Parts: sequence; structure tokens; C-alpha cells
Amino acid sequence: MRIVELQSDEFNKFAKEYEYKNFYQTAEYGTLMDRHQFDDYYLGLMDETDTVVAATLILVNKVFIGYKWGYCPRGYLIDFTNQSLVETFTNELKEYLKRRNFMFVKIDPILIYKSHNNKGEVTPDIDNEDIYNNLINLGYEHTGFNLNFENLKPRWNAVSIFRDTDNIFYKFNKEKRNKIRKADKLGIEILKGNPENIRQFYDFVEKKHSRKLNYYLDMYEVFGKEDMFEIYFANINSSKFVEMSKKLYEEEEIRNNAINQELEDNINSNNTNNIIKRKMHSDMLLNNYKQNIISATNMFKENPFGKLIASCAIVKYNKEIFFLIYGMDQNFRSYCPIHYMIYQIMEKYHKEGYNKFNLNGISGDFSKDAPLGGLSRFKLGFGAHIEEYMGEFTLVINKNKTAIYNKINPIIEWLNTPVL
Repeated sequence: MRIVELQSDEFNKFAKEYEYKNFYQTAEYGTLMDRHQFDDYYLGLMDETDTVVAATLILVNKVFIGYKWGYCPRGYLIDFTNQSLVETFTNELKEYLKRRNFMFVKIDPILIYKSHNNKGEVTPDIDNEDIYNNLINLGYEHTGFNLNFENLKPRWNAVSIFRDTDNIFYKFNKEKRNKIRKADKLGIEILKGNPENIRQFYDFVEKKHSRKLNYYLDMYEVFGKEDMFEIYFANINSSKFVEMSKKLYEEEEIRNNAINQELEDNINSNNTNNIIKRKMHSDMLLNNYKQNIISATNMFKENPFGKLIASCAIVKYNKEIFFLIYGMDQNFRSYCPIHYMIYQIMEKYHKEGYNKFNLNGISGDFSKDAPLGGLSRFKLGFGAHIEEYMGEFTLVINKNKTAIYNKINPIIEWLNTPVL
């Protein structure tokens, strides 16, 4: 067997036929990253019959003359349970990269390490420690079982998988269902964006990631050609907001009057606690709905055609929806636009035959006071389960150059840090 360089279309053909494919291991992602810091190459392991049996996109970072390293995002595309195949691929790859003056290569395959319940406790369903040990025995250096976002890609993800017949709304927890209902009552609607809306989308997500606007412009161009990338917005329909607010107030006012009458009819009763509780709750709702009418009226005056309050980007690949990033106007946090947007996107694509929805990274710290516990609970509430991946590995190609690079890299990063 031997390592050969593949054309991008050859690589994509292999990837599309591979069972455990992912959008990071595509020519589209390689093309995108070629525009942002890396060079993209596509390598395949070819057997004696000239058949490709394993492959990988490798992103190459040229640090300076004579020093470069590679990254195989969420790769390789290989059967990791086939130890002899992984060993052959690893040895051939090392020789191939050694001749091309590489220091090391990083991989972070989408391989579940151990299965967990939604409390974070390990369950016996999945255990791929044998694959992990095989990689270690082949010389891969593991960066550790980190709990948060220390690696190039998240090691912990929240993933929702539904059956065709599922009513996905009732797969969410009670809190999510209530917030989705609330957003619906406030007149929020979900709109699909287009390339002209990227600037508006970026305004919502700019502070959540170091990616620049051009990255998303390029992503729309590259992924959009294959119908793999979409952006969505949560919009408050101003006229609907006014209409719904008035309707909710009027309906609650009728209930409130009925409770008042019930309380009056039972004024001499010793068992009015329940009526009083319902009265207090109804009074609170009336006050909230009244404030909503005021807010809705003001919004209609200022934004008669509606107001965008949140946005998100998704990637579509292999019948899976991947929630790449989302953001919102914090002034409208209480309107629950992200909850509603995620639900509506899931509902739309579930009807189109998509059953897997990756909500992206969470924390692996499931303790009560975990710093990122809120993020994890938010995503897991959408009927999701925990996926713990094996993490990041480094395959050292040249020990001496890697050692030197590890010493001077902090200095290079310091020199490249802006003064202001």
C-alpha cells in the first residue's frame, strides 16, 4: 500500500461513499481553509489494486522556512476498528510527511470514546478504549481528556437524533417547550437568509468567535455551491407582535374576571388558597401582557416592517444538520429567539428526512457549579444526548524540529500579538 495525493473530486467521491463521513473532511472545507491560513491537500491510501481504502484532508500550516505542520480535521476517513489498516496508514503517512519536511500532524477524529447518560455518567453502551490504546501504541500523543474547549475542535458535543415518526417538540424538556411557546406568542418568525444578509448575520455572532466576516462570506460561497450552508434569522413581526399582545391581554382579562367572580362567590369559604394563587398568577400575566402591548406598540412605530433579533448558521451534510454558530441581540434575550430558531430549523429539516442534529460543543464538566454548565443544559434540553469524542492526538514526524517549534512558538505568538 502507498500514500498518494488525490484530486479534490476524487477525495469527495471517496468521502461520500464512506459511512462515517463528516463535513470537515470534504473538499469544500479544504477549499475554505485554503483561503484562511492553511493549504489543503487530499491524501489517500491505495492498495495493490489501485483502490483507495482510506483518505484524509490535511490542512498544512507553514510556520516559517523548513517548519510546517498538518491538521486532519475530524479525520481520518478510515475504519478505526481495523487495527492493521490504521497501522499501515499511519506508517505510510509518516514516511510521506517526513519526506516533505513536516514536524507533526494533528488529528481529532469523530470517534465516541465512552457513552454517557444526560447526567454525564458513563454508561456501558459504547466503549472504544481499544481504538484509543491502538492509537497510543502507534505513537500518537494524546493531548488529554479535556472538559472544555481547549482543543482545535470540541471534544464534547450535544447531538439530537429523532425517528421519522417523532414529534420532536415533545422530545424537548419542559423548559424548552415553554420558551418556544412564549416566543411564538410574541410574534417571532424565522426567516431564511441569503448571501446579501451575511453582514447582518455577522453582527450577531462577531463576538462569539475569532472568525472574521470574510470567513463566513467564503463559507457561503464555497459551501453554498453544494447547498451545504444556510443562515437563518429570528425576526419580530411588529404587527403580529401588537396583535398577539392585545389578544393575550384580552384573553387573560376574561380569565382574571372569572377568577374574581369565583373568589367573590367563595369569600366565606375556608378553602380559597387555590383561588388566590390563581388570581395572583393571572394578575402577574396581565401586567406582563400590558407591558408587552406597550413594547409592541413602540416597536411597531420604530420598526413597522419587523426587527431581526437573532441569527444562526447551519451546515447540511450526510443527512445531518450541524449548528455552526448562533447569536442574538441581548436586549431581546427574554423573547427566547434562539430556542425558537433552533426548534423551527429542526422541525423544518425533520420533515425533509433529517434525523440527526448536532448542536455543537458543550462542556464535559457536569458538576452542579460547572462554569459552562448553562451552555450544556441549554443544548441538551433539545432532546439531545452527550457524545464524548476521543480528543486530539499529535503524530510526531520530526522530534527535533517539533521540540524546537514548541519552544519558539510562544515567542512567535507573542511577537504577532497586537500592541493595542
